[in-house]
Amino acid sequence: MKKIPTLLGGLCMAFLAIAEVQVPSVRAVGMAAGYRAAVNEALVSAMEQHEGITLSSSERQTMTHADSATSLRENGVLDDRAKLEMNDAINKDMQKWAKGRISGYTVLSDAYDPVAKKYRVEVEVRFPGKYASPGRPESNLRRMAVTTFNVRGVSFSWHGQAVDTVEWASALASQLNVRLTQTRKFTMLDRAFDRETGAELSRLGAANAAPEDAARLGRKLGTDYLVVGEVSFNDVQAPGVNPLTGQTLPSQSSLFAEVTYRVLVAPTGQLKWTDSVRLDAAAFAAGDVRSFVSMTAEAAAEGICDGLMDNILPFEVVQVAAGQLVIGEGGKQIAVGERFTVCALGGEVKDTRTGEVIDETEIPVATAEVTAVTPKLSYARIIEGDASKVAVGARLRRIPMPAPTPEAAPATTTIKSNGAGGIVAPF
Repeated sequence: MKKIPTLLGGLCMAFLAIAEVQVPSVRAVGMAAGYRAAVNEALVSAMEQHEGITLSSSERQTMTHADSATSLRENGVLDDRAKLEMNDAINKDMQKWAKGRISGYTVLSDAYDPVAKKYRVEVEVRFPGKYASPGRPESNLRRMAVTTFNVRGVSFSWHGQAVDTVEWASALASQLNVRLTQTRKFTMLDRAFDRETGAELSRLGAANAAPEDAARLGRKLGTDYLVVGEVSFNDVQAPGVNPLTGQTLPSQSSLFAEVTYRVLVAPTGQLKWTDSVRLDAAAFAAGDVRSFVSMTAEAAAEGICDGLMDNILPFEVVQVAAGQLVIGEGGKQIAVGERFTVCALGGEVKDTRTGEVIDETEIPVATAEVTAVTPKLSYARIIEGDASKVAVGARLRRIPMPAPTPEAAPATTTIKSNGAGGIVAPF
């Protein structure tokens, strides 16, 4: 019987056999009327410490699986063999509720208090190595999620065609996710496919899931920033035609959508930034509804992303070599031919009342034109100003490009000559 305690400690091992991995461990104490319930209580407490969470009372009750009838039968009298059998049952239960989050445990000590009529059990609980997302580390990036904006009304009219407002808002959210992801300044969290990611989590938690996959449960990220907003629409009628000259008349309304967006700190609801983007009907040619939704949603996403980034994380120079500037942005954010004012940074500016740092002063020193764009970076050359004052960290402020002048439609007329120098009026 003297060998049984050693055997007992050796058999309280992980049901996940990953011996080659040095796993973290936590010590915890559990107290309950029965030995089995006390061990389960200690396991749950250790898991809460390790993951930095607090389980609800209902979750704890499900996991600890305290058996009052068994506790009464124990009555504080359990020999080592009974404890060995009890730990075998605990291990089997643990496979169900821990789902890979605990790799094993060892009972360090246990004692029964006849006055309190409770067992006190101290255990050392081992955990699998922390799951790391594939790709580059994201720890230094703020997390951001985009919601589908609220819309007013069910539909609006575009040149006589009905456009679904929810469909338009969904297209906007998709385009905004694309642009914000391409900035590579945030860890973007996709909320549009929560159902699909939830189904994948269910697979990881299934009884036949691989242990290394089960260990990835509970790692779903919460967001730091939440982008929300609302959209109001105006009907836009098809342009009319002057019956005398045949020329196209301007639309009755030039503003067809106003998008108001907000950036919130998700845990507190604090408003970090807000602005609006207006879409002019005259900037978009009439066409089929699908193309119209795509073009206008992309234009709105561009305006929102530019406004958001310009005020939170403006473009900056990340490298200077032989008069060529490397900009830390690429993809859809910047286009070849665009021009920027290059600003050297001065000192910090503080609010005299609150002491808060508002920003740093910007000193324009040059003008740069973009010559090439890659998915992650852009390249520019200095076309005006003092190149010697341009350094890494300089900010770039976009110089608005002139709007393209729409080609005038060839004039048509219904006025005809009568052959004798006069005209035939169309009425």
